[in-house]
Amino acid sequence: MSRLREKLIDQYADHYARVNADIDPTLMRPRTFDMYQRTFGPALAGLPQGARVLDAGCGTGFLLYWLSKQPGVVPVGADSSASQIEVLRRHLPSVEVHCADGLEFMRQHRGEYHAIFCTDVLEHIPGDGLLDWVETAREALVPGGVFVCRVPNAAHLTAAHTMYLDLTHERCFTEVSLRQLMLAGGFADYRVLPLRLGHLTGRMRMAAEWLLHRAVFLACGEARKQVYTHNLHAAAVRR
Repeated sequence: MSRLREKLIDQYADHYARVNADIDPTLMRPRTFDMYQRTFGPALAGLPQGARVLDAGCGTGFLLYWLSKQPGVVPVGADSSASQIEVLRRHLPSVEVHCADGLEFMRQHRGEYHAIFCTDVLEHIPGDGLLDWVETAREALVPGGVFVCRVPNAAHLTAAHTMYLDLTHERCFTEVSLRQLMLAGGFADYRVLPLRLGHLTGRMRMAAEWLLHRAVFLACGEARKQVYTHNLHAAAVRR
């Protein structure tokens, strides 16, 4: 790891606070919680009671907070940023968290988790480490376990801003390149999870955004592109 990247990760909580409204996961807005429920909730359907669910690269714990409210789920977090883990432990003291590199943590827990979430993580993984990460996540799942991710969508008109907002970003994805990665990593049943908002203003904004992107892509001869949301949400299964 380069000196710059090591320092950026070590101080990541400060950067996160600069680009987000709050770093306290317990202050999650009801609309955000509802979005998590509608978008990610279906991926947890069918998990057994007491299923262990890992948030690899958990940051300050927003997804962990949502997971902690899901019945029958035992949430576990791992992140290499000591500053973010410190924030997480302060606000979610009852959740099991580990200050550890996500890749190494998953290697030490093969076949242990019924679901693994990687939200806003894969875009940070350099080079061939991306394939290592996905393959290792697959091995850390029980057979039939589900891998869920959220990544920046290169098809969105603000993708360049998202890419260069953070010096630790390595790439953006499209729904096609993300499928490539999941299949290369040995997953099956890849599917895009539609972003679902419960409030009317959010749905209206998304509709307008979709129409704008659709017009731009049609004008550029890219009629096959369909997913234009700021982030891609997807799930795949270990067979």
